[in-house]
Amino acid sequence: MTYPPIPPGTPHPGHGPMDPTTAALAIERRRSSRRLTIILAATVVVLAMILAVAANQVFFAKTGKSLIPGLTLRAANDAGPDPFTQPVTLVNRAQPVRPAVQSAPGNGVRLVNGTTPGFYGTTGTAACDTASLGNQLAADPAAARAWASVQGIRTVDIPWYLNSLSPVVLTADTWVTNHAYRGGGASPFQAVLQAGTAVFVDAAGVPRVVCACGNPLRPPAAAPIGGYRVTGDPWPDYTVNNIHRVTYNNTYVTNNTTVGATPEQTTVVAPTLTLTDLNVNQLVDQVVGDTIVLPDTPPPGLPDFRSQALQNNAAPSFESDEAAQEQGLAGAGDTAAAPAVTERAESNGNNPENTPVDPNTPTSGAPDTAPTDAPMTDAADTPGAPATPYAPAATVFDGSGDAIGSLTYREVDGREVTCELPAQFEGTAVTPTNSDCALMFSPDDLLSAQVNAAVAADGNRVWKLTPVGRTQSIEVLRAQWQTLAAPSTPETPTTETPTTETPTTESPTTETSEPSTSTSETAPTSGAVPSS
Repeated sequence: MTYPPIPPGTPHPGHGPMDPTTAALAIERRRSSRRLTIILAATVVVLAMILAVAANQVFFAKTGKSLIPGLTLRAANDAGPDPFTQPVTLVNRAQPVRPAVQSAPGNGVRLVNGTTPGFYGTTGTAACDTASLGNQLAADPAAARAWASVQGIRTVDIPWYLNSLSPVVLTADTWVTNHAYRGGGASPFQAVLQAGTAVFVDAAGVPRVVCACGNPLRPPAAAPIGGYRVTGDPWPDYTVNNIHRVTYNNTYVTNNTTVGATPEQTTVVAPTLTLTDLNVNQLVDQVVGDTIVLPDTPPPGLPDFRSQALQNNAAPSFESDEAAQEQGLAGAGDTAAAPAVTERAESNGNNPENTPVDPNTPTSGAPDTAPTDAPMTDAADTPGAPATPYAPAATVFDGSGDAIGSLTYREVDGREVTCELPAQFEGTAVTPTNSDCALMFSPDDLLSAQVNAAVAADGNRVWKLTPVGRTQSIEVLRAQWQTLAAPSTPETPTTETPTTETPTTESPTTETSEPSTSTSETAPTSGAVPSS
């Protein structure tokens, strides 16, 4: 049987009240005991990691392979070893602006839908040469067969498949399953592509090809990133929490609606992706695919790749146990993570081996559940304790007007960011006039009626709004009202023409016929495309 602890100063049976010095010593002993427990837990984690590394080195020395699956860092537009083709990249935009998309973290990285507006970027011109990629694959039948096998298509379908993809620029470090061309086949490996890398994406917004090397891509393995070991050189701003992975989905956005694939679906409207123009930080629409001119006669049984993309973006599996385990999965044909990968991620705070640690993220392997006597311990006494979250406070509004002129919000790292807004709201997104703010907003969300309604709906009187391209709202600390300027319209000078009365006379009516003109249509021409 257990009893609750006796509070300091309470008389003990047969004894007088505990004096303050004795009570303080008792509290300090309990604090010391807690610290010792945490230190021991952390020591166990470190020892387990050391043993895992030692076992991995022994296994590597015997077999030339690692027990811990690898995660390769690939810098922007770096072809790497064993590429499928020569580069077809047409832009060199390393490390562009970070995306305005912030979604809930998952598996140590941020999850995002590939059709989220603004997640991918463009520089105003095509990022990759589709025809060149097709021509290079056509010139190497063995490489073409290996490439097509990764995409789940026939070699003869490659030109039409390429025409269903769109060249874009990654605006965030992105986790993918990459493939090198080795021994006449496609060799898969987990990789993180740096922001600024030019890639082709499909109608579901899933990366499918790296333009710097022609390597085919699939979605990343469905495993926690902390179960991997990082290889390659990290770039200056690389951290685990900056990595994004495109979620598996079965919908895409057309010009007007969101469409889900069905078994009966054979044709679809060409969808569009909403990209960030990296030159002006504005959202622009781009039709998916249609980048090359195809042969007149398609091969029999040609699938609709835009529709197929909706069903071909699931978590990958691999044909052999060895290949699956090298990707961090349990076994052949299995999409689940290997138990050792999951356990390793749990023990190291989901930070991959050999990776830099984000100083703003708690990474201790110690338990994050407080002991039963937590009320007696200050947060400062606990090593590795996370920072106390900011308490919500009512948004402060200044000035008057019919729309917001500026707003200040707090980023996740604690920084306060102010967004100065223009005097006129034009287009579908309002872009701040100062470069310090990288967000964009819907004009309707900034009008007084919508703002007041949002504040009234929050119990703490906090104005929350979701920027364009984000999936999570921001909490505004302060805001300044403004009166929107009236849209300027050019004045057209008017001239008065004196009216004179002219006698009306009837004249004979003459019928005239307009000469018909014939127009001959000339089909556009393009470079060679792959054929089988």
